[in-house]
Amino acid sequence: MCRSAPRRLLPHLAGVTLDRVEQTPDLIRLHAHPRATNAACPACGSTSIRVHSRYRRRLADTALGTRRTVIDLHVRRFFCDTPACEKRTFAEQITGLTTPYARRTPVLRHVLEKIAIDLADRPGARLARLLGLLIGRSTMLRLSWCCPTRPPPHPVSWGSTTSRCCAAISTARSSSTATPAPPSSCWTGARPNRWPPGCVTTRGWR
Repeated sequence: MCRSAPRRLLPHLAGVTLDRVEQTPDLIRLHAHPRATNAACPACGSTSIRVHSRYRRRLADTALGTRRTVIDLHVRRFFCDTPACEKRTFAEQITGLTTPYARRTPVLRHVLEKIAIDLADRPGARLARLLGLLIGRSTMLRLSWCCPTRPPPHPVSWGSTTSRCCAAISTARSSSTATPAPPSSCWTGARPNRWPPGCVTTRGWR
């Protein structure tokens, strides 16, 4: 019961076995290793059991309570025995926990992307720190722009923008009691006291 409890609470850890847990006042470190005895080559898909080497991979995960969580994962590098395959060795990946070259779990990246889309850099980084996630505002800004679910910016049409501005100016002029400003068509580059006939100057506004 106790060994299955972490996999029930943290389903993305179902593919690993927890060796030990280290706790400090602000950090929880989980030491784990993969449960599988083989791995599939990402290039040709063939399964291999021959281990080339082992190394430790450190992944940031979602906070437990208010404490940061780090997973120290001992992973293996396998040989690919397929002669026609372009890869001679490959690193094993654990479904739901690791992706190539990533330093965060997919669960944590999904949470950070949601925060980045809604709050962007500084507010998003402050909220992440309150949730026990250590991330800077520059990284949060990059996540907001690199997120695939972010809607593309709406193109600005200068014609529609100009029409709205002219409509707003006309409304303001009609509702205002002040003398309206001279229209742009009346400007000839002369001094203010030499406006063309029919144009109203702004000298009386001062």
